[in-house]
This record gives sequence, C-alpha cells and structure tokens, in this order.
Amino acid sequence: MMIAPVSDNETLQPGLDALRSQWPGALEELEPETVGVFRRVIDGFDPREGAAVEIAGAPEGGWRVGVCVRDRPGTLALVAGTLTSHGLDITNADTFTVRLASDRGDYQDVGGAVRRARSRRGYGQRRRSSRPARPVASPPHTVAAMAFDVRAAGRAAAGRAPDWTDLVEGMESVRRSLAGRDTEEARLRVAERVAQTVRDDGSTASALPMDIRFDGDCSPDHTLLEILSRDTPGFLFAFSNALSSVRVNVLRSRVRTVGDEVHDTFWLTEPSGGKLASERRARQVRAAAALIKQFTYLLPTAPDPEQALRQFNSLLSQLLARPDWNSEIRELRSPGVLETLAEMMGASRFMWEDFLRVQHENLFPALLDAPGLYSERSRDELWAEVSALVSEHKGRESHEDRTRAVNEFKDREMFRISLRSITGRIDRRQFGAELSTLAEVVVEIAFTLSVEAVKARFGAPLRSDGAECGWAIFGLGKFGGAEMGFGSDLELMFVYEDEGMTRGGVSNGASPARTSTFFEEAVREFLRVIQARRDGIFEVDMRLRPYGSKGALAASERAVGGYYSTNGSAQQFERLALARMRPVAGDVELGLRVMRVRDAFVYSPEPLDVDNIRHLRRRQAVELVERGAVNAKLSRGGLVDIEYRVQAWQIVNGVDDHLARATNTLEALEALRSRGYVGDTLADKIAEAYDFIRDLVDGLRVVRGNAKDLTVPPAGSREFEGLAHRLGVEPDELGERIEGYMEVAAGLWER
Repeated sequence: MMIAPVSDNETLQPGLDALRSQWPGALEELEPETVGVFRRVIDGFDPREGAAVEIAGAPEGGWRVGVCVRDRPGTLALVAGTLTSHGLDITNADTFTVRLASDRGDYQDVGGAVRRARSRRGYGQRRRSSRPARPVASPPHTVAAMAFDVRAAGRAAAGRAPDWTDLVEGMESVRRSLAGRDTEEARLRVAERVAQTVRDDGSTASALPMDIRFDGDCSPDHTLLEILSRDTPGFLFAFSNALSSVRVNVLRSRVRTVGDEVHDTFWLTEPSGGKLASERRARQVRAAAALIKQFTYLLPTAPDPEQALRQFNSLLSQLLARPDWNSEIRELRSPGVLETLAEMMGASRFMWEDFLRVQHENLFPALLDAPGLYSERSRDELWAEVSALVSEHKGRESHEDRTRAVNEFKDREMFRISLRSITGRIDRRQFGAELSTLAEVVVEIAFTLSVEAVKARFGAPLRSDGAECGWAIFGLGKFGGAEMGFGSDLELMFVYEDEGMTRGGVSNGASPARTSTFFEEAVREFLRVIQARRDGIFEVDMRLRPYGSKGALAASERAVGGYYSTNGSAQQFERLALARMRPVAGDVELGLRVMRVRDAFVYSPEPLDVDNIRHLRRRQAVELVERGAVNAKLSRGGLVDIEYRVQAWQIVNGVDDHLARATNTLEALEALRSRGYVGDTLADKIAEAYDFIRDLVDGLRVVRGNAKDLTVPPAGSREFEGLAHRLGVEPDELGERIEGYMEVAAGLWER
C-alpha cells in the first residue's frame, strides 16, 4: 500500500529502535532524511496487509523510494528488479534485515467461526466460540527495510514519467511472492521483466570487470563482500540475484554511485546462518556470483530470459557440485561463450533437456571451439572421425565400447549442429542438410558394426549363388529429403540382395542360418546400437518398409520389387512417401537397382488416387488432433498438406520428367516451377508457407522440449509468447501468421 510521510515524532519509533539495536552504528552513517524513510516504512508495515511503500522527491533530483516487506531469501533481488523493470536506475541504496516484535497483535475471527487454538485438549483441536474477535499476539517476524535513491532511465529519462501506481502494485506482487515463499520462481519472472525493459528502452548493459573482495574478520556473524565496478543498468538486481542463486543470504546492503562507478557492500550469511563457511566457499561465491551477474546482462538477447536464467542456474549448480568446478567456471567466463549460452538457453528447452542436463561435459568443448561453430563438416570428415573412434576398440568383446563411441560421437555432433542453428549461425535449410549428413554417417557405421556382430554368430550372409550378400539402407521422410529438423526421427528401409544361407558361426560353431534371419538380427542389433536420448530425437522409424509393422525388418530385393509394383500391396500414401526415398548407405549398385523399382512404382502412368489422399488427410486432422487444437503438422493446413501436394505434383509430372523427382520438398517445388508445372506466384506462396510452418514445427519442438507435441499453445500464454520470440515475430502477429499460412496450405487440396 502507499503510505504518506508522517511526522518525525521521535517518541514513537519501535521499528527504528529495533534496527538501531540490531545494526549498531548503521543509522549514524545515514542522512536524517533516509533515517526518516526507514522509520516510516517499518512502522507503517503491517504483515496482514500489503508492502509498505513510500515515494517522495529526492533532494538532488530523482526520487527516494522506501519499501518494507516480509523478508525471505531473494527479497533484495525481487525489489531491486521491480524498480529496474519500471524504468528506474538505482543510484544509492541502503537495505537492512530487521527482526520485529509485534505489539499490535494479529486478530483472529473466532465469533461463530472455526479456529485452531491451544487448549488443555491439545494444539490444533477445533472448537467453536461465540465470543467476539480479540487480538492474539503474533510471533516476531523479520522484515526487509529498504531505502533507494532512483532516477528515470531509458525512455523514462526522455520524458515518460514512471507509473507510480503500477510500481506500488509491483511491490504488492513481491509481497505476495514472499508470503508464498516462492521467491525463486518470482525472481525468474522479474528477470524476464527486467530483460524486456532493457530491450524496450534500448539500454546497453555490458558485463564489465568487477573488483570483488571478501572480509571474513569484520564481524563474528557476517562475511562482508565489497564490489567496485562500472555502473550499468540493473546492476543491483543482477548481483543480488546472483547471490540468491548461489544460496547466500543478504542481510544488509549499501550501494553508492560515484560518477560512473558503483561501490557496493553486502553483509552475507549462509542459509543456515553465520558467515560463509570457508575460504573455498567464498571463492565459489565470488566466481559464481560474478558469472551469473554477467550472464544476467545478456538476458535481453535471449528469446526467453526466464528460461535462460533458470537453465543457467541449473547448469551452475551442477558445476559447483563437481570437484573441478573452478576450472570449468573459468572456461565459461569468455564473453563469447556466455553470449552463446544466453542465445541457446533462452531459445531451447530441447537443447537443455536433451544435452546439457545429462551430458554437460559436451558443452564446453562445443562452446569453446569457435571454428567448429562457424564451419560445416563434410561427410568424409565425419566418417573419418567416427571410424577412428571405433577403431580404438578392438576385439569381439569391445562391441559395447564401439557402440558407446558411436553414440557419444552422434550426441556431440548433434549438439554442435543444433548450437549452430539455435544461435543463428546457419539457417533452417542448412541445419537440415548438416543433420542429415550426420545421420547418414551414423546409420552406416552403426549398421556396419551390427553386421559384424551378427557375423560372429552366424558367419557371413550369402546369396543363393554363394557370393556374399550385399545390403543397402534407404532414407525416407525428412531424412530422405535431407531436410531434418529438431526432433526429426530417422525413417529407414533395409534391403538385402538375395535369400541364401550364412557360412556358420565363426567363433561359436553355430549352424548356418537363412540370410533373411541374418539381416533380421542385424537390424535388431542396429536398433540397439542407435540410442535415442528421448522419444522422437534421432529415433528410428521403420513403418514405411514393405507391409509396415507387419513386415520383416529387412526385405530382399525381390520382395521389394513385388511389393512396390502395379499389382503389389503398396498403398497410395506409400506412393507419396516414396517420392522422398533415397539410398543413404551400403552397396551402391543395389541402391540404384532398388531406386529403379521405386521409380517404376511412384512415377508410373497409373493415375494418382487424389480422393484417397483427401480422405487420408481428413482422417489425420480429425483422429490424430485433439478437438479444438491446432497441430502444426496434422491439422487442416498443416505441414503435410504442403508435402503431400508437392509429392502429388511430382508424381503427375515426374513420369516423363526426371527433373521433377527431387527428394527435397523445396528443391522439388523449385523444379516444378522451373519446368512450368507450378506458376511463379503460387510457388512463391507455397515456399513461404512451407518455410514458416517448418519454422513453427521446429520452434514448437525447441520451445516446448517435446519432439512429438506440435500443438500450437493458446494465444496469450507464456509458451505462445516464447514461441513468438523464437520465430522473431511479435506475439500479436503470430496468430494471424499461423492462420494465414495454414490457409494457404489447406487451399492446395481444396482448389
């Protein structure tokens, strides 16, 4: 609540007496006007009501703001952040934690109501009473009493006066957060508002060097921390927030701005009370607090500042628990590393949950390898590296070691490529190409290891003529089109040349087995070798093989030819899907022969059953999407409407024109345009809609952290705003864009 200045009556100042007794000599260091602020806000504070706030003009310009709220860990960060988020720059501050004894009492309504009371029957038993309400003594409570000298910053300094009513409401929000003891969540929300204010005002907040000193001998109860640094927007919030993040209590603070420098002093204790436990703890606090403060300054560059700070705090907690934390934190201090972290963590829950939380040992090498973040790696380079890693483990017993090496390589490279995308070093198309190249290498090396493992059991697989049987692997879907995205799975088909028998076990003397059995076991082993950290992230999908989930894991060349023929069992949707099929590993000649079978099936003169495809799309939109929801992939106007339509155009026009048979969606669309099958205006509209919806799909996976949940969040929700930031559009515009582009996609089948 707002309280007005009252008379400086020295005869009635219980709050000031408490402050004076608990902080001897502190009031004598302050100006009389500041002492008066403390007396009024402390004595005006009522724990049953809102925060006590006083706002008045300061003698040297600007304003003096007094605040008194219930104290909890992180209170200073909440209050300082609230001031900063309202366009105010803190030039001087004094804050104290004060323990007050209540002599006013807290009233409990016992007239006809149920209450809990102490009685001879025991504490907590219920009884009813018709007596009127009476004062019941409250236990002592601890408050944070604060006085700030502030001035307008950003746009406010250019003439826009602060909204004092809104500021008081902000302090009341702080009070509610403190009452609910939910200070960590509240600090994260304040951090987001501070970042938004800095963005809106165009302020510059740089992470400048600081001189941090500790004094553990000045008091038996506190550790003194002194800072000398250049003044930057939100300095007090950034540093007090950092101290809260490393679980240090601030019982008193003093801020003085002299020119463009700030001199800050903090009186610190451990959460359990008492000064910092050791010199090692002091070094830990110094390093971590400085690091978090600098990271806080980068939050305005993050699409989701709250998420970025939450994930950074979590990462730091993991590092501080490690014995070598000092060297790892030192690696993080590079401005470029911190900036990349802010960009990544503010954009991606996906990156955090799938990589950092479980394998942050991959974080520092990737962040510190600047050339690796700016350069593309070729297929040959990737193959050479993974082959060398695998070759380090010799012997049959080392199959598990080779498997682990392949997966560590996969995860490390996925992290590097994803980091290149999330931080804007490459666009989505380049990201898809690089991720697909990595997948080709991983699939080939993983199946090669699997074949070797099964050979040890059955011997080499042979064709009916006695020659060793070749194999090939084909990519479909976005892998086939070399356009993978965040959370794309690996759609695969395995084909071997011919049925025959194996030579028999090499090491165990096992009897020969059918070649089909060999490759069935090889694919099963492959599925064990490729380890997806979470569903949908590099997860193998083989549903597009002949006969789907009912078919063999690997099909012979003859079986493929029979299934994908005019008299075969393949369905219309498979004809569409195989438009994006391409060989990705194995025997080149076998790959070419299977692709000729594919061409004869997909690009046959047989008319495409368009009504069947429309029926399929209606079923997908109704049966696979929750009623009332918008799914970016499957709803009417979703991504598959564009993919299916482009594939349909390819099938119709690719019968006689091989240039129309590209497996990549946008490359196929461009070929259709260049050959005159699709008009320029329509092709531009489709390409624009496709790019946007693909970005929307990837954005949903990144922001939400779920590779399979592609439901657009409700407009106005935090997820919706985070998605808008990720896509680089204003939240108010995002809904209109989604609706407009999905209408373009839906119209492709309805025209």
